[in-house]
Amino acid sequence: MPWKPFILEQVADFCQSRGNRTFHLQEFLVERENLIRSAYPENKNWEAKVRQTLQFLRNDGDVTFVDQRGTYTLRTLELLKGEVEDEKVKEVLRAHPEKREYLIEAFARDRGWVAQAKEFYGHRCLYEGCENTFKKPNGTLYIEVHHIIPLYAGGEEGLWNLAVVCAHHHKMAHFADKRTRVWLTEYLTREAEERSRGRALVATHGNASHKRL
Repeated sequence: MPWKPFILEQVADFCQSRGNRTFHLQEFLVERENLIRSAYPENKNWEAKVRQTLQFLRNDGDVTFVDQRGTYTLRTLELLKGEVEDEKVKEVLRAHPEKREYLIEAFARDRGWVAQAKEFYGHRCLYEGCENTFKKPNGTLYIEVHHIIPLYAGGEEGLWNLAVVCAHHHKMAHFADKRTRVWLTEYLTREAEERSRGRALVATHGNASHKRL
């Protein structure tokens, strides 16, 4: 099999197995090394070939580069396994990407990006003053995770593009009038950036204090 369809197939399977469209190249290389080497035993520079192939896939629009540290997002995978099981529902969601994304976000269970966002932001809605929540049977507060820039609009499954919101503000972010959606997107972007900077400052000061000790 040519390199391009083979690597695209491997990337899709890798993302499916992890439940996340966004992945780090090094993790992919470590997990898929044996498969790639077996498929192309004559190629001694297989890592360089994978990087080159990902460049070709980016040019085709199959993947995008998230940053300069080897982070990619797979674009051509329509739905991850387990996101939606019913075929009739899938047909509707393919025609309405905003509904598809809301459904996936609202009902995601233990997906990697969901856990990241809750660990980083906590279980309180990022909208200022919002107390719209309740306790689940396990005692934790209910919260939903939202892609600030939707995946279908070019967003990523990375912490920089995630927010925790109550069910009400989550629906607003997807289904309110355009002006409200734009405003809420800008608001959540600012909140996410401010909290990220605050966390970074705490970590920096903590390291400095530790060194002084």
